Amino acid sequence: MTQPMFDPSVLLFVGHTPEEVRTRLSVELDRMEAHLRGREADWTTTQTGRDWSPAQDAEHIMKIDNSIVPMMRLLMSDKELRPMPQVPGEIIDGKRQSPEALLPSAEGMPFEALDTTWAEHRQKLEEMAAHVTATPGRTFWHQFFGEIDALDWLRMIAMHLRNHRKLLEESAAA
Repeated sequence: MTQPMFDPSVLLFVGHTPEEVRTRLSVELDRMEAHLRGREADWTTTQTGRDWSPAQDAEHIMKIDNSIVPMMRLLMSDKELRPMPQVPGEIIDGKRQSPEALLPSAEGMPFEALDTTWAEHRQKLEEMAAHVTATPGRTFWHQFFGEIDALDWLRMIAMHLRNHRKLLEESAAA
């Protein structure tokens, strides 16, 4: 059964408590990093049945995560939240489309950046995740899940990592 758009309950498989979500995030980061390290030979090759290379997937994931960390920080604060536009996401051929600003470059992330840029990204993400809790009543709009709180945004990051890893694994097996 397909979940309706704007139903954040689809994120609960990641974990119910902040601790469960943090653990799942670390597991997904480990799995993604291990997979990426094994893709050096085809790092910049567009994958079968996909539009991106592993380098582009890695860059896209970092762009998404880096756009969410400040939102989670704001949701966890007592600063006033301004209304955000509530623009639904686009789905083409059953695939959720990324906002244009979060698409990867033509080259993607250099393979060597796994030891630097990716490692720094992971550290910042896990440092933020260590403080994330549910923030009922303090939400930001997500183009596919509707109004979600800080913990749901963290769930979304873990799910996004998982989804991209699975797509990369499928392309490697093709």
